[in-house]
Amino acid sequence: MKKMITSVVCSILLMGGCLSTAFAGGKKEAGDKPVEVTFWSLFTGGDGEFFNAMVDEFNRTHTDIVLKADPAKYTDYYTKLTTALASKNAPDVVVIHRDSMLPYVNSGALYPLDELLAGNQDEVKDFVPAAIDPCRFNGKLYSLPLDVHPLIMYYNKDLLAKAGITKIPASYAELMAAAQSVQEKTGAVGLDMDNTTATYKAYTLTRSFISGMGQLGGNLLTADNKKAAFNNEKGLKVVQDLIDSVNKYKVTPKGYDYDTAMADFRLGKAAFYFNGVWTTGTMEGQSDLNFGATPFPALWGKPGAWADSHTLAIPVQKKMDPVKLEAAKTFILWMTAHADMWAKAGHIPTRLSVRTKDSFKALAYRADYVTAVDSVIAAPKTPAWPQIYDNLSDLLEAAVANNQSAQQALDAMEQKVNEILAQY
Repeated sequence: MKKMITSVVCSILLMGGCLSTAFAGGKKEAGDKPVEVTFWSLFTGGDGEFFNAMVDEFNRTHTDIVLKADPAKYTDYYTKLTTALASKNAPDVVVIHRDSMLPYVNSGALYPLDELLAGNQDEVKDFVPAAIDPCRFNGKLYSLPLDVHPLIMYYNKDLLAKAGITKIPASYAELMAAAQSVQEKTGAVGLDMDNTTATYKAYTLTRSFISGMGQLGGNLLTADNKKAAFNNEKGLKVVQDLIDSVNKYKVTPKGYDYDTAMADFRLGKAAFYFNGVWTTGTMEGQSDLNFGATPFPALWGKPGAWADSHTLAIPVQKKMDPVKLEAAKTFILWMTAHADMWAKAGHIPTRLSVRTKDSFKALAYRADYVTAVDSVIAAPKTPAWPQIYDNLSDLLEAAVANNQSAQQALDAMEQKVNEILAQY
């Protein structure tokens, strides 16, 4: 049986010693040489250029600190990060998705920020509670959120006009009807939504499933996070609709991968497109694309959509250098305070002061979906989530590809999730 991330990290961390001895590095002597802060990120996709611009601006405006960034592909990032954290040879600052934090928190791999931020309470209070509160575990703050990135819906205004569609669909039935109309009248893809593994797993299926369960008032797991809680009428409805959009209504191609789906919408070949806000900047770069963006529609019930956050955390090192800690804090607070630059990629800032900046207000589309933060449907807080997330994506992909019944799909999903949870 595959070893769990938590077990691997915990066992190696225990060999490295406890946190109290790890902090015994002493203070670095002052000098003319700037403090070097090393940093790992997973921004190599469409939003990578915007993040790199922020790093460049930080280095340009800080003579006492120099940031050395090392991006890694998403598919390799967490394997690399887990190994580095376990051996306490990680960089000074890392990016961690909020949904992936708990195993690292439980293993003691992340440095609690409360004492470090004791003199920065005005900045801490500037964060939107819905964004910063999920970064607290057992009463301690382990990271600061750089953004919130929910699943939203993009739409091609020209294709909708050609099909005579004047109203953005607000239910599943309306979306299927509109998507079919566009296909029949223009030949374009009706609903652009990836459903097969290539560069990435079919995460959009799982994100849509999470959104649907939340919209219907359901939950993925029981309150104690010990069992699956989606094998019911709510789950049946959402899974069947995901299967039917490809196999019954045929508004989405079968075997549709993430890169192809993005390219089709960017090139004006698709009417409606489900993806995260991180796609906005890429779409804006296509000068001939006339598109709009809106919060994920309430296809199954009340408004709401899956969302995660990129958070900035400080790993525990063999010896914690107070000078580097202060420099790392400076970098993290600066990045979150200048997230209007990051919003150019499409992400929603987490600090109230950023949302009031003219530079953020001037960005098109963001105001159209910034309210999505008010109805976030988050993943369960369990160290098993990364494994559950991957497996649900694989099983939903199989359900769509094989045109399974929703009950067959849910039974397989429930069995797998319960097997995973039993290991924790």
